[in-house]
Amino acid sequence: MSTLANPFTRVIADLNGVPARPLAEASMTELDRIRKRKEAKLYITMQQVMAQVTDLLAPGEQLINLMAMTDEQNSGMATDGIMGMYAPKSQRAKAYIKEQASLRGNRLMAFTDRRIIFFIVIEFLDDPTAYFSYKYSDIKAIALREKHLNVPSDGTRGFIHRKTVSWYFLDFQTADGHIFSESLTEANGALFKQNLLTIPGMADIEVSRRITRRNKFDFVMSNVSLGWKLLLGLLAVVFLPVLYELVKLLIHALIG
Repeated sequence: MSTLANPFTRVIADLNGVPARPLAEASMTELDRIRKRKEAKLYITMQQVMAQVTDLLAPGEQLINLMAMTDEQNSGMATDGIMGMYAPKSQRAKAYIKEQASLRGNRLMAFTDRRIIFFIVIEFLDDPTAYFSYKYSDIKAIALREKHLNVPSDGTRGFIHRKTVSWYFLDFQTADGHIFSESLTEANGALFKQNLLTIPGMADIEVSRRITRRNKFDFVMSNVSLGWKLLLGLLAVVFLPVLYELVKLLIHALIG
């Protein structure tokens, strides 16, 4: 489903206390109506999800806010295609698939005053122990890079009418070696930066543009940014000589 048909980010924003402006019935498109039906059912599902999250909290631990991530707006490397396949076990999870047309795409970060709780919604519905817990005290450094992308403006095509959109790259490694990497939307990035400033437990975390790892092996083997640069370098080594020879042949053919 397209981004417009997936109500997950809208529902999570509402749970954070930022309700979206309701659409007038007369101006709603068929896609809006599909999303509205999904949205109503998703609110019911998220009540169960939030009850399970509440059960995870230690005595005195407070839930601060939630951050939604989807395949449509964030990275889908580990939750789309073959990696996104999932066989639901419970009736609740089977109903979620039928209602939302989603498998592993929708995932959630829950920020408390002590840690980040991260899970994939459908897996968490099936198994309340299927989540990751990142204590702020176990995160020494976070890489948070703002990126910019130039894209066509809404309703336009080509290179004339364009706009710049922002997104963020997030990466950190915990004390026990667990690595988290994800691309964030502009709204995700703003919320994450807000939490860095307002949650006391995150105050001691170093924030930079550089990816940090506990050792060199982890730095090389789990560094998405480095892997991309190495891939581009490999492609350059392989294809540039071929391109050079093709250009030479073309020049010779033109000269005669």
